[in-house]
Amino acid sequence: MYTKGSNALKTEYYTYDAPKKSEGKIKRMPVKKAASKIKAQDKNKMIKKRMVCVIALIFSMAFVILQRYAAITEEYDKLNKSRAKLELMNAKVVEEQMHASGDLDPKRIDQEAERLGLRPPAKNQIKYVSLGNKDNGEVLKVEENGSNSAFINGLRGILEYLY
Repeated sequence: MYTKGSNALKTEYYTYDAPKKSEGKIKRMPVKKAASKIKAQDKNKMIKKRMVCVIALIFSMAFVILQRYAAITEEYDKLNKSRAKLELMNAKVVEEQMHASGDLDPKRIDQEAERLGLRPPAKNQIKYVSLGNKDNGEVLKVEENGSNSAFINGLRGILEYLY
């Protein structure tokens, strides 16, 4: 301990004094103060209980939210796996279609026809059907190329697109 210009340590002695015994006098609190003190203690206990309940409620809500999030994530993973399986199946379908279209090769068809004993049709086996020479196409009305008609046509095109 440092004391006024000297940094030497000084030994301090402490003595233990026993607590004084009361001489039989009991201090009594007034009844109103004691009752208010008990009420304050009960109020503090209630506040502590409420705080514990609120904290428990918050933790339980957080647990429920995390559990639902985990369930949603699990379902999302199942969906992704299903999509991957679907893409794999689509790839297999495309592959099978490629093999099937390979079966339509003219050389392969000729070989298969020869193996089965098929021949090209004779002239008397072929019949032609006339469909007529009518053209069923429609001709659109040609409009003038004025500045107003271009604006109206543009506006009409936008309205047709919207509706």
